Order: sequence, then structure tokens, then C-alpha cells
Amino acid sequence: MSLLAIAPFDQSRYIGTVCHVRPTSLEVNLPLASAPTSSHFAGFPVPGGQVGEFVLVEGEEHAILGRIIEVRLPERDRLSVEPTAEQSISPHPVGAIQLLTAVDLETGKALKGVPVHPRIGQHVFSAHPLLVKQAIEGSNLAEIRKVRLAVFPHAPNTGVSMPPAHIFGRHCAVLGTTGGGKSWTLAHLVEEIARLGGKAILFDATGEYGGQWDGIDHVHLGGLREDARDTRRFVSFPYSQFSETDLFAMFRPSASAQVPKLREAIRSLKLAYLAPEIAIDGLIKKADQSKVPFENALLQHGAALGNIGAEFNIELLSRQIEEECVWATSNRGQRMWGGANANELGFCTTLISRISSDVGSSHLACVFQPQRLDESLTASIDRFLQDGTKRVLRVSMEFLPFEHNTRELVANAVGRYLLRLARQGRFIHNPLVVLLDEAHQFLDKNIGDEFSKTPLDAFGLIAKEGRKYSLTCVLATQRPRDIPEDVLSQMGMFIVHRLINGRDRNVVEKACGNLDASAAAFLPTLGQGEAIVVGVDSPIPLPVLIRRPTTPPQSRGADYENLWNAQLA
Repeated sequence: MSLLAIAPFDQSRYIGTVCHVRPTSLEVNLPLASAPTSSHFAGFPVPGGQVGEFVLVEGEEHAILGRIIEVRLPERDRLSVEPTAEQSISPHPVGAIQLLTAVDLETGKALKGVPVHPRIGQHVFSAHPLLVKQAIEGSNLAEIRKVRLAVFPHAPNTGVSMPPAHIFGRHCAVLGTTGGGKSWTLAHLVEEIARLGGKAILFDATGEYGGQWDGIDHVHLGGLREDARDTRRFVSFPYSQFSETDLFAMFRPSASAQVPKLREAIRSLKLAYLAPEIAIDGLIKKADQSKVPFENALLQHGAALGNIGAEFNIELLSRQIEEECVWATSNRGQRMWGGANANELGFCTTLISRISSDVGSSHLACVFQPQRLDESLTASIDRFLQDGTKRVLRVSMEFLPFEHNTRELVANAVGRYLLRLARQGRFIHNPLVVLLDEAHQFLDKNIGDEFSKTPLDAFGLIAKEGRKYSLTCVLATQRPRDIPEDVLSQMGMFIVHRLINGRDRNVVEKACGNLDASAAAFLPTLGQGEAIVVGVDSPIPLPVLIRRPTTPPQSRGADYENLWNAQLA
């Protein structure tokens, strides 16, 4: 007994006959394509020969699923559609069909490739949306346990749902130009994760996903509470979670004299925290002092100094740099530091001034003054992971400054922290999805100069190795060309909205194994909310209309017409 949702070769959906067969395409007579309007049957559309329409070519054991990519009239019939043409002249439209896959007539499942090509004279039928849905989804998972992703653009009464593993299990990229629906797709995916009982962290670059969704916790990275009535949670990302190269990229020391002194000052302050008995007022005094206590403490705590997260008091960093500006040895012996070195201190004056200004800046309080905020982001993440009632943590970065590359460095350090948790096995039994909006800001960049360069590679590493630790990512961007090719190649699912730029389309076409030039040609013409879904587990590039999120993101700009007109009234 056939398991097909509906009869595939219904004569009411007949649209033409095969007249030319190629390895990857067909030419078909489309006698109904010249009709000015499409038709419907039993509540479902039958376009009858429209570009973009899915079709089924009849067969004995398989039905060939294809898509119309071209409709034309032979040269001799070109004028037959003009209003002035004689009524006795009938047009003979011809269509080109791209072969996509084959559908087993017994199970309704899509096969890999086309095992048997159609024959000339075989009939072609407009594919029923329910058959396309059955072939695409190809899963026995209950509908309620799937991600309710989209509907068909020309059949909004037919939904497209996919198992969570198809979208989130192999990483996902949401791509599209401004206004194409990328933000809505990301918001809908967040809501679906919450509905299905998953765990996710959303990095909101602009603060547009601030709606109060059920099961979603909101924290703000950066910024300060306005007054006592402000109930928002402001969190820090302490400087101690930065690597040495991160701090170098922020403070920008010169290579010759400042880099060594900054490195020594950070090490001294960390040692002062671990061994306070050798410090005076939190500082390691070196001018004319014995090296013995310092060297002994260094031997005892040397392993801890290199760990990310090792504490130190950054408010003392400027003063500690001054303490580092001494002669390497004293006249009284090799085990003593010499006196103050005025030349080295002069070389470090600009660095000292820069550090003092940055550490005291209220704009950078979330990094250098964590005590002014509610808690650290790492603590918020740990509590969220342990709380079974919370499904999604939204980390708003709207207040995080761009100066000194703070935004990029913080996001990269947070990604590094999550990867460290993943390598410890924290997500094996409770998979975590990381959603990164405006991903092009945080990938494929090197911050700093050639002497203090730090790569923004944390989310790239998550894409490359996170899957084996049950840590996957969803990257959303309007600039696919700015995402590293080796990162895009790790994406198992692509949801591609309208793309106008040719370079972006070429990058996506190259990264998606199933998205060829014929399918990519539809990308510039997609409407708002429409997308082409391409994935490792999806047999064909599928055009869909993404479902509207319950709480759409607040991504609209100012209402210029009403605001400006109000001033003129």
C-alpha cells in the first residue's frame, strides 16, 4: 500500500508533456502556460506552467521532482499572445525543468539523485504541496516535536516542518539583505527552541529582540541602570576573562618598549593577587628591591598565572607599569632590581595615560569596573544553564561600545568561554544552540596591529568543532562575503533570504552543495519573509515563506514621513 499523502498523477493537475530530455533538465510542452491566470483545484493552486513551480514527471516506480526555471514561446508563436492576433492562432509554450530528485511512489520519500530519467511523451503534473512537504520532511517524527519553520509561498495552508537536528544539529546560517526577513527568521527560531524545550543563547547585537517571550531571560552587557525603577539586569564581562592578547588589542602598546612592560605588569599584579604577602598596597615594588620573594612566588604560582580568569586589580595597572620601569639589576647584586629607569618610564607615558583613561571610563565599566554591575555574564550563563525553567538567554549588546574594539573582543571572549564549557562536556546531555546576530562583525577579523594581533576565531571554532560537544550555532548576517569560507562550509542548513549582491550569491552558492546557479537565480526576486532552504538533510532547495514570529523584532527605523510632516503641519 502506498504511503503517499495524495495521488501524484492527478489529471486535474496535468500541465504538459516531455519533449526533450537532458541529463539535468527537461523541455516540456506547456499548453496551459499561456493562460492569463492560474487555476485551483480542491483548495490548492495549480499554476499550470509558472516559473518556480514544482512539478512531478510520471514514472513507474518513481516520480521525478523538478522545478520550472524557464517558460518561453517558440519564435514562430511569439506574436500569438498579442491582443491583435487572430483568435485561431494558438500559442505553444515550452518550459525548461530542472531535475531535482526522485520520489519513491510507495513511501513518498525523496531519493538521492534521479535513478531513471523520464522518457519523451511522459506526462508532467503540477506537484501537490502535500507531496512536496512529504518528500522534503522525510521524517516520522511527530509534527508537534518538529520546528514549524515555514509555509509554501503559493500554498499558505501547507506548513513546512523539520526535525530540530536538521536545523540546529549541524549549524545553521540565516542570510539575507536588510529588509528580507532575516531578523524575523532568527526571532522565530528562538521561539521554536523555547517551545520545544531546548536551550539557546541569543547574542543580540542591536537590542531588537527585546520582547518579553515566555521562558526567555534577558541581560544587558554594558550600560548602567538609569534609576531605582529600572528593572533591567546589567551584567559585566570582567577583564580577567580576557586573554593577554585581548588586553593588548584594547590598550594598543607599542612593540619596542611598551609591550614588555605591559606584559610584566599584568604578570606582577596576578602574582600579587595570588601571593599578597610579597605585595605592598597590592603592588609589586621593584625599585632597589630583592628579587628572591618574587621569584619564589613565581615558582609556586607559575602555572596559575597563564590561566584565563586569573584575577588581578586592573585599577593598579598604570602604577604597576611605573614599578616595572627599573634597571634589570642593581650594583649590589644580580638578585636585586636596580633603581628607577627614567628613560623606560618616558617611553611608557602614553600607555600609562591610555590605560588610566580606559579603566576609568564609564563606557567601559562592563569590562574594567565589574563591581558597578549586577553580576558577570559568565555567572548569568552558569545560572541559566542550571535553571530548567529557562529556555533562552538573550544577551543584549546594544550598550556595548565599539571603541577599542570592545564589542568584538567581548563577544569573542564569551564564545571562547562557551567553547571551554563544551570541551568540559557541559552540553552532552543538554545541547546548547548559540545564535549570533550580525555575525559578520565578529568573524574573519584580526584586532590590533602586527605586534599585538588577536584573531576573532571563537565562533569559527564553535562552527568547526562544537558539534561533537553538542554546541551548535546559528549565524545571521546580511554580508555572507564577510564570513570565512571555512566557517560557511561547516553550516549544515542555510536559510537564504533575498540577496542582491552578486558576490554574496556566489559565496552562498559555493558554500551550499545543493544550491546551484538555477536556484540561486531566484534569490534577488524573493519577497519579504521568503527564503530558500538548503541543507544537508534537505533533498532540494526549497522556497518557503518563514512563519511570522509571535513577537517580531523591533528593527524598523524612524517614521520619516509622519515625523517630518508633523514639523511642517
